[in-house]
Amino acid sequence: MENQEFRDIVYRYFRGQLEDEEYELLTNNLQTKENRDYFDLARKEWEKQPELSELGKQNLSRLQYQINRKSAGLPEKQNTRNLWIRIASAAAILIFGLLLGGTATYMLSSEKNTSEQIVVETPRGEKSMVKLPDGTEVWLNANSQLVYSTFSASLRKVELKGEAFFKVAHNEKVPFVVKTNECDIKVLGTTFNVMAYDEFGRKEITLLEGKVDVQSGNQSEVLKPGQSLVLKDHQMKITDVNTSHASAWVDNKFNFKDIPLSELVQRLENWYDVDIMLDNPSGREVNYSGTFKNEETIWQVLDAIKVYTSIEYQKSDTRQIKIKVK
Repeated sequence: MENQEFRDIVYRYFRGQLEDEEYELLTNNLQTKENRDYFDLARKEWEKQPELSELGKQNLSRLQYQINRKSAGLPEKQNTRNLWIRIASAAAILIFGLLLGGTATYMLSSEKNTSEQIVVETPRGEKSMVKLPDGTEVWLNANSQLVYSTFSASLRKVELKGEAFFKVAHNEKVPFVVKTNECDIKVLGTTFNVMAYDEFGRKEITLLEGKVDVQSGNQSEVLKPGQSLVLKDHQMKITDVNTSHASAWVDNKFNFKDIPLSELVQRLENWYDVDIMLDNPSGREVNYSGTFKNEETIWQVLDAIKVYTSIEYQKSDTRQIKIKVK
């Protein structure tokens, strides 16, 4: 790639104007030190400018995953999912990506210094599976983060933002605790799903197998298999549910029931890695229930929404969509 062509693609990248296939081209050219140096200088200048949109900032994170993958010498695969692992200690910060198969998988070693904090993040449009040192398996949904330090002999604790599906390795002597910003979920060994996106205004814990104890403030509830607990406005409510709906996203299916349009839009942003500008002047909310699979396009999903709500939509830019409620 000629220097001017490379500079043009970098400029369009920061303006959020690259097509999906151009990310591969840009990533390949960022493997040389000369181009990386130019890109780093351009990034520093763009970060000072108001023209760097939110889309541009998100694209910077998206590109970093691809650069890390290339640097690790991992093969290119179609329709793969990315994973960002960050291990922070007093000595260093290590950032790298690992891809295996259709989802990202990382085996976390238990031979870590106790001062290390391990951060596992998945961006929008991605999901990943992480295997913890005790054998616990965790699937992270899009736009989610899992944080933990080395497990002790008396406690296994992780912190979650977003959504995750847990298969906790049984150890009756060492409890496993999932912390969110509103509640703690304590288990010994079980299978459950936790939805803890801050922007949705509630937390949902759905139990498939075993038993969990959910604690928030001075409230505490024990769930049985087939039950879901919703924590909203500091109040807990338990209902019987179809547990397969809560974990369907692990198999690339999205089941939703009675969620408002505003939440559905946010879920679509996470699922498809798009930015949706919702124009709803009347503030009218319609609740939606349904199922779709990951192979369905965002346009097919929006067409289905039009059956229930009178909306117009248009693509305004790369991965940007405008929706207007009539």
